Amino acid sequence: MNNNSTTDQTETNNPMTPGKGLLVLLGIIIVVGGFIALNTALGVHEFWAGFLFLLYWAGIEQFAWDKLAACVVGAIVGLLMAWLAFTLPGWLGDAGGLVFLTLILALIYCQVMGWLSVAINLATMLLLTAGTIPAVQEHVNFADAFISLGLAFIYFIGLVWVGTRVMAKKTAAVPSQ
Repeated sequence: MNNNSTTDQTETNNPMTPGKGLLVLLGIIIVVGGFIALNTALGVHEFWAGFLFLLYWAGIEQFAWDKLAACVVGAIVGLLMAWLAFTLPGWLGDAGGLVFLTLILALIYCQVMGWLSVAINLATMLLLTAGTIPAVQEHVNFADAFISLGLAFIYFIGLVWVGTRVMAKKTAAVPSQ
């Protein structure tokens, strides 16, 4: 039996010791605290949208640069659709709900068919799902959510870009053996 699972390779190549784990946790606390502080300083309270973008790009796409455009556009489309779920019934009455349902069915069909995958993807569905939770719809300030999403793009993408550059320079400075 071949015992070369991905987990085994990860543990062998990059063992996470308790000390390293605590350092990673400290880094996460600093980054998350910085994002919350940025939102708070600007009076933005709906920072969940920014964190959902981060969750998707970091957790699902592993900070892949080639997936970034789809993560960004998908998050915007998902939050826009959640806003439409909130707004259309107010604008159009009961017909607004039917228009929204039609849009959702079109979105799902496009995803099933693999059409418009930069705009309609799992990031779209994540933001749409969270944004249409009844408790969220009841109390959300969508302007704040969009601002937080934009701040997340600048903050998290910027941090990853800088981190990538720093690590590349460190790697280049280490002589080959």
